[in-house]
Amino acid sequence: MPTRIPFRTLPASGALTAGIAVALLVGLATVALLLMGGEHGAERFAQAFHFNWIFWSGLSMGMVMFTVALHLTNARWSWSLRRFALAGVAFLPFSALLFIVDWFGADHLYHHWLHPAPGDHVLEAKSGFLNLPFMIVRDFVSVLVLYGLAIYFAMLALRPDVYGAAQTDGQRGWYERLTRNFRGVNEEAVRSHSRMTVVAVLLAFAYAFLWGLLGVDLGMSMLPHWFSTMFPVIFFIDGFHAGLAMTALMIVVFRKRIGVEEFITTNQFHDLGKLIFAFAVFWMYINWSQYVVIWYGGLPHEQEWFVLRFHEPFGTIVRIAVGCIFVAPFLGLLTRPPKKNPVVLAAFAVVILVGHWLERFLLTVPSLFHSGEVEHLPLGLPEIGIALGFGALWLFAYTWFMRTFPVLPSPATLAAVDTGFVELPHEGAAHA
Repeated sequence: MPTRIPFRTLPASGALTAGIAVALLVGLATVALLLMGGEHGAERFAQAFHFNWIFWSGLSMGMVMFTVALHLTNARWSWSLRRFALAGVAFLPFSALLFIVDWFGADHLYHHWLHPAPGDHVLEAKSGFLNLPFMIVRDFVSVLVLYGLAIYFAMLALRPDVYGAAQTDGQRGWYERLTRNFRGVNEEAVRSHSRMTVVAVLLAFAYAFLWGLLGVDLGMSMLPHWFSTMFPVIFFIDGFHAGLAMTALMIVVFRKRIGVEEFITTNQFHDLGKLIFAFAVFWMYINWSQYVVIWYGGLPHEQEWFVLRFHEPFGTIVRIAVGCIFVAPFLGLLTRPPKKNPVVLAAFAVVILVGHWLERFLLTVPSLFHSGEVEHLPLGLPEIGIALGFGALWLFAYTWFMRTFPVLPSPATLAAVDTGFVELPHEGAAHA
C-alpha cells in the first residue's frame, strides 16, 4: 500500500464526447424510425428497449455489487481499481428514468397474462400477483430501494477523499454536498468505512432478493405458465458477471489516460481475470442446474421455455451466447498469461459482454412467440441501434463520474480499512 497517492481524474476528451453524441443520435433515430413503423415497429421497439434496459441496468448494478463484494471481503489487492467498478453507479439515475419508458410497452411484453385466453385456470390463480398495477408498484419500489442504497454506498466511499481537493467548477458543487458537516479526514474515513459495511450487507441481501424479483417480473412472467426457482439466481448472476467484464474493459481503456498504470499492474489484472474466469464457470453451472432438472422432469409446462429457445431461429443465438460467456473465457483464460495481459483480458471482456447482451435477448424476446411461428430472427439493426443509444448514455454517465471524482482512494481511506491481522499475546505473557 503506497503512503502517497496522487489525486487523479479522467481528463476530458473531445473525441470521446463526439463518439458518445453520435451513438446517442443513432439510438434516438432508431427509436423514431421504429415508432413511425406502425404496430410492428412499436412491438420491435418494446422488445429491444426492454432487454437493453435489463442488460445495461443489470451491468451497472453488477459493477456496484462487485465493489460491495470487495469491501465486505476486505480485498486489499483491489484498492486501486474499485472506483472503476463503483463508477457504474452513475448510470442508475438514468436507468430509473428509462424504467418509466419501459412500461409503455407493457401491452406488448406481457400480453400473455394481460389478455389471457378464457378458462386459463393457471393465469386466474396467478392474477393476484400478475396484475399490472401491483407489478409496477413493486418493481419501482425495488428499483428505488436498490438504487438508493447503491448511491448512498458510493457517497460514503467518496466523502473522505474529496474534502479539500482541488476543484473545477463542475466538481465544486458535488464536493460541497458530499463533505457537508465534515468532521475531519481521519474521523470521516473511519466513519464512512463503518457505515459502508452496514450498507454493503443490506445491499447484498437487497440485490439478491429485489433484483431477483425484477427478474421474475421482467423476464419469467413474459412466459407466465413457466416457472423456475433458478431463474432469479441466473438473472442477478448475469448482471454481476457482466459487471466484472465491463470493469476490466474500462480499466484497460482508461488507466493509462488517467495515469494510474503504476497502481494497477499485472497482479491486479491476474486477480480480475481469475474472477471473470470463475464466474463464467459459475454462470454455466447455474444454467445447467436449471436445464438438467427440467430435462429429466419431462413436464411440458417446464420444457416450454427451452423449446422456444433451442429451436431456430433462436437456437443459433443460444449457441453463440454460451460460446461467448462460457466456452471462450474457459478455454482462453484457463492459463495464467492471458489473464495478466491487459489487451487479451479486454478482448475476452468484450466477448463476454456481447454474450450477455445476447443472453438478455434470449431471456425475454423468445417468450413473446409460439414455437414455430417465428420466420425471421427479431434481432438486427433496430436492436443494435437502441443498444448504441443505451451504451452512449451509459458511457456518458460513467465518464462523468470518472472526471468528477477521484479514481484512487486517499491514504486516510486506506488506513481506515481493517488490516486483517489479529495480535496474539506472547506465549510468556500468556503464562504470566
